[in-house]
Amino acid sequence: MASIRAKLGRIVVRKFFNMNPEGGKSFEEVTMLVSDFGTKVRDGYERIEETTEGGTKYVRVRPIGKKSEKLVLYFHGGGYAAGLSQDYYYHACDFAKAAGDDVECILIDYDLSPEYKYPHQHNQAYDLWTVVVEKLGYKPENIILGGDSAGGNLTLSLCLRLRDEGKALPRALFLLSPWTDMLASGQSYETNYGVDPMFGKKKVVLDEETRERLLKSDMYGWCGDADRKDPLVSPVYGDYAGFPPALFTVGGDEILLDDTWTVAENMKGHGIEVRVIQDEKMFHIYPLYYKMFPESKKAFKKILAYITEKMQ
Repeated sequence: MASIRAKLGRIVVRKFFNMNPEGGKSFEEVTMLVSDFGTKVRDGYERIEETTEGGTKYVRVRPIGKKSEKLVLYFHGGGYAAGLSQDYYYHACDFAKAAGDDVECILIDYDLSPEYKYPHQHNQAYDLWTVVVEKLGYKPENIILGGDSAGGNLTLSLCLRLRDEGKALPRALFLLSPWTDMLASGQSYETNYGVDPMFGKKKVVLDEETRERLLKSDMYGWCGDADRKDPLVSPVYGDYAGFPPALFTVGGDEILLDDTWTVAENMKGHGIEVRVIQDEKMFHIYPLYYKMFPESKKAFKKILAYITEKMQ
């Protein structure tokens, strides 16, 4: 059963952050609400902005005066339309600290939709990975790669591309509510449509006409004219043979619930070590709200513990 705080949080999310195309706020409006362009990091860390020769912006969040052969690389969410916010710099410090006192976290700062569409951000992720490995000198086996929502999409897509090109993959993955199905085909889109406070519509059943309106909404604008069954666009259609261990977190009331479970089960079928943290009645990327809800705090601690375990 969800905590009282979480129940109240659902009301707040539905009121201020619901993006359903039928009565919710516009996708642009919500992305502006969550865009906090502060640049502070935690004490003992510094923030350095850099750009690859290919034009991909990224931010290095690292402990001052320290250096490690290990790295956490993180791709932020926001539907490809919201940029890096203050919270991500704090999260970067938390992820880095979990990996080791001398470890840094690199955040991609990809160009945003709707101006930039697929495959632009995906090519930027590939560009950054190449720079991290070939220029900065981090070995893939010493990198833990993570992402939330659209960043989870980017994480899986990058790894599919690297695997298919015969290149080494990261040491481990961690994904928070990864957005993997651009056709909204999972059963959870129907079962959770009436209860998801962020993307659904209360007491409404998702029929094919409603699904079509959802798929044509601004939320999917980043896809452009891409084939939505392409695994690099919708990783739910990918094959995960040869992937590293992965941790997933997902809310039980998300329409995106099957976006996680379909990929996780595919990995398990290939013998990949997979863990899934699912908290009932919780919503999209809930672990990132660890200051507000006990379920979020508990899940976020498990993510940090996973990073520590896998980086040993």
